Amino acid sequence: MDRVEIRYRDKLRALEECLLGYRSVAVGFSGGVDSTFLAAVCARVMPTRVLLVHLATPFATTPEREYSAPVTVTPGCERSVPVAPTGECERSVPMGDARADAATGAYPDTALGTPQATSFGLPLVTIDVDPLGDADIRENGPLRCYYCKRMGFERILEVARERGFAEVADGSNADDADDYRPGMRAIGELGVRSPLMECGWRKPEERELLRAWGFAQWNLPAGACLATRIPCGEELDLRKLATVRACEDYLHSLGLSTVRARLIGGTVRVEASVEDLQALSTWGDIADSGVSLPAGIVAELTARAACPVEPVAVLYGKGGMNG
Repeated sequence: MDRVEIRYRDKLRALEECLLGYRSVAVGFSGGVDSTFLAAVCARVMPTRVLLVHLATPFATTPEREYSAPVTVTPGCERSVPVAPTGECERSVPMGDARADAATGAYPDTALGTPQATSFGLPLVTIDVDPLGDADIRENGPLRCYYCKRMGFERILEVARERGFAEVADGSNADDADDYRPGMRAIGELGVRSPLMECGWRKPEERELLRAWGFAQWNLPAGACLATRIPCGEELDLRKLATVRACEDYLHSLGLSTVRARLIGGTVRVEASVEDLQALSTWGDIADSGVSLPAGIVAELTARAACPVEPVAVLYGKGGMNG
C-alpha cells in the first residue's frame, strides 16, 4: 500500500463504506479533480454498480473537456485502480466536441447517451445539454448556478432512472461548504448525494491520492464554468463564451495554470494566481495593480477575443465573479 494511501487509510475506508451503502450509483462526471477522485474510488470498491454520466455543455472549460475523455494513468501506477484495455476507451458519443447549431445556439440532443468503458473500467454516458436554451440560465442572474445545476442533474437523474441506478452522486467536497454555491441547493432538492462532502474530503487530499494512483488529473487547476467570467446580470451567449475560452486556452498554452479571462463591458481582463503573476513578471513589468502584459501577449489575446484587452494582469480572487 502506498504511503499516501496509508496516511488516508481511515478516511478512505469511511468513503468506501459510504459508497458501498448505495445499492448502485450514477456519478456526475465532469473530468475535474473531484469527480475523477470519486470515480476512481468507486472503481476500487463497486465497479459493477457504477455509471459515470458526463454533461457536454458550452460552459465547460477546455481542460475539463479534455480530462472528461477516457482517463489514463501513468504506466506502473495501475495497481490501485482497474484499467480497461486501450481498445475499450473510445467513446461512441463525442465528449466536449459537440457543435452548437449556428443559428439557434442549441446543442443537439443525444437522448440518454451510449455507455462506453473508460479506463476506470466503468461505463460512461455522455449527454449534451443546452443551458443557453433556458432563459433563467441565459439571463445570468444571481441564481444562474442553481438553475444550471438543476437542469444538469435532472438529466443525470433521468439517465439513472432509465438504467436502474438507485442513487445519483456528485463530486462536491468539504471545501464547497465554505464557498458561495447556489447549485448546492439544487443538489439537495433533487436528493443527489455528495459522498466526498459527507466524508469530509478536501481537494488537496484528493490530489495527493490521485497523484499516488498515477492520474494526470491530480494537478488539474480548479476551473469554475465559463459563465462565471461574465458579470452577473449580463446575458450569456455562445460568442462571449467562445471569447473567454479562446483567451484562456492561449494563456494555458503559455504554461499558466490558474488564470481567468473576464469579459467585462466588452473588454477582457486577465486575472492570475500569485504563481502565474510571478511567471508573467519574467516577461512583463510589475505594475501597481498587477503585472503589465507584454505587447505580444496583448496582441495575441486581442486577436483571439476580437475585442480590447486590459494591458495589466491582476491577482485572481476566488469568487470575484463567483468563478
